[in-house]
Amino acid sequence: MAIVTILLTVPVVIDVAVDRGFADRLGVPLLCLAGMLVLLAVSGRRPGTATRLLYVLGGGVLALVYAVALLRADPTLNDEAAFVLNRPAVVLVLGGVSIVRPLVGLLWSLAGYAVATTTAVVAALLVGVHFAPGWGPTLALLVYAGAFLALAAIRASQKRQIPDLARLEDDTRRLSIESQFEQRAAAIVHDTVLSDLSVVMNSAGPLHPRARDRFRADVATLSDAAWLRESADPSTVAPLDAVLRNALELLVSDFQWRGLTVDVTGDSDAAIRISPEAAASLVSAVRACLDNVLDHAGTGSAELVVATTADAVTVMVIDHGRGFDPGTVADDRLGLRSSVVMRIRSHGGSVRVWSTPGSGTSVLISVPGAATPLDPVPADAG
Repeated sequence: MAIVTILLTVPVVIDVAVDRGFADRLGVPLLCLAGMLVLLAVSGRRPGTATRLLYVLGGGVLALVYAVALLRADPTLNDEAAFVLNRPAVVLVLGGVSIVRPLVGLLWSLAGYAVATTTAVVAALLVGVHFAPGWGPTLALLVYAGAFLALAAIRASQKRQIPDLARLEDDTRRLSIESQFEQRAAAIVHDTVLSDLSVVMNSAGPLHPRARDRFRADVATLSDAAWLRESADPSTVAPLDAVLRNALELLVSDFQWRGLTVDVTGDSDAAIRISPEAAASLVSAVRACLDNVLDHAGTGSAELVVATTADAVTVMVIDHGRGFDPGTVADDRLGLRSSVVMRIRSHGGSVRVWSTPGSGTSVLISVPGAATPLDPVPADAG
C-alpha cells in the first residue's frame, strides 16, 4: 500500500507541476520519492527494528526535502494542494504494517505520524509559510489505529479460547483416578463383603475357624487405606508441558494471521522432558523456519510434526513450496544457520535440512532431554 501510494504520487506531482509551471524543478522531489521507495523495499525485504527505524527517520528526512523543494517552487501549494505535499507523510504512517503484534505496529505508526507532523512544521518554518499539514496523515493514522486495535482485540479473544492444557491435564488425571477408584472399590467389595455374605448365607451350622480368619482378613483389608493409595496418580506432569504446547499454539495462531496455514500433527500429548531454556529456543527455531516458509517457499501452508520420546523432543517443519538446493547456499548466508542451527546446537540439539528445487523443504529440529529427567513422583510423596 505504501509503495502504491508513492507510485501514484509521481503522476500527480508531475501534473500539478506542469499546470503551475515549475516542471523543470521536479528533480529533487522525484528523487525523494525514489528514495522512499528504496527504504520501503529494504524494510519489507528485511523487516526488523533497525530497518523500520531507518525507514521512519530516513523517510522523515526525505519527506522534509520533498516538501521544502515543492514549497520553494510554489508556496501556494500549502493552501491549494496540501495533498501533494503530505503524500510522503501518509506513507510514513504505514511504517508499522509489517509488525506481527498489532499494538507494537500501532506504536510504529504513531512514531511515523509524529515524524511526519514534525517534518511538516519544519518545512513550513524553513519556507516561511503557515503550518498546513492536511488531513491525509491523520486519516491514515485513524484508519490504521482502528485496524490495529481490532486485530489486538481479536487476538486477545482468540488467546482466551486456547485451552489451558495444564488444567485439562489435571482434569483428565482426576477423572482417571476417580475411574480407577470406582473400579477398585467395586472389586474390593465383590471380593470381601459380597463373598463373605455368600459364605454366611450358605453356611449350615457354626462358622468354621478358617472362615472366621478369612472374615477378619477381609475386615483388615477394608480398614487399611493402602488400596486407596494404589489408585493415586503415579506421576506428575511437568508445567513445562503446557507452557511449550501453548507457545506452539500461539505460534500457529500468529502465522494464521500472517497468511500461513499450519497443521500440527504427531504425539504432542506425550510428556515433554526438556529445560525451559531449550523449550524457548525450540519455539524460536520453529518460528524462524515458518518465517522462511512465509517469505521464500511460495506456499500458503506448512505442517508441524511433533514427536516426543524419553530422550528428546523433535519437531519437523514441512512445506511443499518451491524448495532450494542446500549446496548452493553461500557460507555468508546466516539466516538458517544463525536463527535455527546455532540456537539448537547451543542446547546440544541437532538440525537437518532436506530440500529440492520444486519439491519443498523439510527441517528436522531435535532437542535432547534435560540432564535431570522429570522422574515420576510417588503419589504419597510429601
